[in-house]
Amino acid sequence: MKNFFLNNLFAIYIYIIVYFTPVFPVLFGLGFLVLTDFITGMLASRKRGEVISSRKMRPTVTKGIGYMAAVLVAHTFEKSFMPDLNALKVVSGLIALIELKSLDENLKDLTGKSFFKQFFKEGK
Repeated sequence: MKNFFLNNLFAIYIYIIVYFTPVFPVLFGLGFLVLTDFITGMLASRKRGEVISSRKMRPTVTKGIGYMAAVLVAHTFEKSFMPDLNALKVVSGLIALIELKSLDENLKDLTGKSFFKQFFKEGK
């Protein structure tokens, strides 16, 4: 079994890449949101006078890894079990909403304005 795995390692790697290729734009988009949230969070912390430490940065890494894993699991679930469910869109949409709300909170700390509140006020 070990010999089989080692002999076919490149083929397995290519299969995994091809299987998850449709998800790459979603992963990059969510990665951008997480990175932007991280940067605005650091700026907001500095504005509040809080000490920036590695302990406070660590949850961003685990959050990003968890989000990416959730997207990959949703893609696999959708492809393997329920192709009509659109699990990838639901999971990535919820994650994007969470990150956008977090960005809004950071920007509110920086600018004093909530863009979510202004957006919903304008819609009425």
